[in-house]
Amino acid sequence: MNKKNEIINKLQSITGKNSIGGVFNDWIHLMAYTLSNTLDLKHQKEREALYLQTIAKYTTVQAVTFSECLDLLVHAMESETIDWLGEIYMELSLANKTMGQCFTPNHVARLMAELSLPSIIAEIEEKGRIHYYEPCCGSGSMIIALASALKDKEYNSQTKLTIHCEDLDQTCLLMCYVQLSILGIKAKCQVKNTLTNEVYSTWHTPFSILFGRTI
Repeated sequence: MNKKNEIINKLQSITGKNSIGGVFNDWIHLMAYTLSNTLDLKHQKEREALYLQTIAKYTTVQAVTFSECLDLLVHAMESETIDWLGEIYMELSLANKTMGQCFTPNHVARLMAELSLPSIIAEIEEKGRIHYYEPCCGSGSMIIALASALKDKEYNSQTKLTIHCEDLDQTCLLMCYVQLSILGIKAKCQVKNTLTNEVYSTWHTPFSILFGRTI
């Protein structure tokens, strides 16, 4: 069984009185709170309280299952740099149709990344790194595909790539935040209405905090 199916099966094992949508949403938020609280002291108290409030809905065994799913996600991303959370989200049919959600498939995201590589590599060669803005990031498929394409060209996305990404849907934005955090990418991720510039929350990846917030 592949890691994606293992995660789906484990999340489905937690359902009962909880819907799979609710379980998935809670898992994403729990991972985001955990990653944020490693270094983001500014939001630590608030997010720790939210973590405890969320995990209180589950038994100890179920809490361990959430941790096992995070471990599987880390290993999946180590084996192949793709948008695993987006795949799981779509496979579970959790996309919000009223918001027109339809995530870019990994192979399409990779093709688009490949097409943009020449100009991106040129900027990296000129300036030492590239600042990449994604105003509607979803789960981060386009950013992850770019990081993977750069890696194949022997450019380290942890040192050459700085991300500023936004999405109106908090769960989707946190899916992106979690995956960029696991990949060690420097990023500022915001739950934001790009059209009105209203910002609802800001999430700096651990690498963004560790190496200075220049975004």
